Amino acid sequence: MAGDALQIRLGNGIELSGRAEIRMDPRRLEAGAVNCISHAHSDHLPRRFEDSKAYASGITLRCASERVHRKLEPCECGSVKMLNSGHIPGSTMFLYEGEKKVLYTGDMCPRDRYGSEGARPVKTDILIIESTYGSPHYVFPPTEEMGDIMHDWIGDSLNTGYSVALYAYPLGKSQTLIRMLEEYEPYLQGSALDMTRMVEEGGDGSYRYREYSHEKMKQPSVVICPTGARGGFSHHGHGKFRTAAVSGWALDRSYRYAMGTDEAFAISDHADFEELIEFTRKCSPSMVFVQHGFDEILAREIKKRLGIDAQPMRRNQRSLMEF
Repeated sequence: MAGDALQIRLGNGIELSGRAEIRMDPRRLEAGAVNCISHAHSDHLPRRFEDSKAYASGITLRCASERVHRKLEPCECGSVKMLNSGHIPGSTMFLYEGEKKVLYTGDMCPRDRYGSEGARPVKTDILIIESTYGSPHYVFPPTEEMGDIMHDWIGDSLNTGYSVALYAYPLGKSQTLIRMLEEYEPYLQGSALDMTRMVEEGGDGSYRYREYSHEKMKQPSVVICPTGARGGFSHHGHGKFRTAAVSGWALDRSYRYAMGTDEAFAISDHADFEELIEFTRKCSPSMVFVQHGFDEILAREIKKRLGIDAQPMRRNQRSLMEF
């Protein structure tokens, strides 16, 4: 390495090397580096440990410790700021302020929704952005509009004697649904309940819900279930029910059939394609690196629409040499 020149590559997570060794969402907590964890979804958590310290929000450390079955301790990093990513409770973007500014978004969502504040763009030299929904056909309807449609469907179901089971990710989407449907005081089942309690313990306030059991349901009610619990609600204490999956992938017509549910609602805690483009424009970087999902498509569209150099990140390829 020449002096303190900044180098970026996809290796053990996103590796920033220069005046400091920084790892963004590493698969291994690396001794001698600052290990930054953006949020506690399993695909962003470490699986190997040379160290137990991580730079993350309190909620992320609490939930991550439970999920990796290891106590993670907080650390500090003067050259990296944590910024809200708007994705799930406790999720953060990381802004490295060194020889160049580098913004790593992790998974992010710029929309304000049901008490959750969205991510806000910041000026940066280099942007490393996700592309989960980075293809032009993924443009979500307004969250409030989808919420109204869901409320109407739930109301019709309950009024005709059906309970409702909503399948969603336990961490993030389930908490959004609790706030969206608080007037129903929804029941939580399995890991949706466990993750909500963990988020509350981590300092994200309190939620209005009930613990699910067959015996407690004496009338048509709303149950929020982890996605993996599909098919487990053919019978319960009250009787018949309808099911729905809640995900941004519901924009694909095949999603509802693949999930085996009666309905599907396109509500996401990620940015859609247009939001990714607009977020990039407002950050005004000179270089963009794209990862996860439709990385090649998004990189191409950023170049075409914004005139900003962009490329997908490839493992062990030195994406940036010197700055």
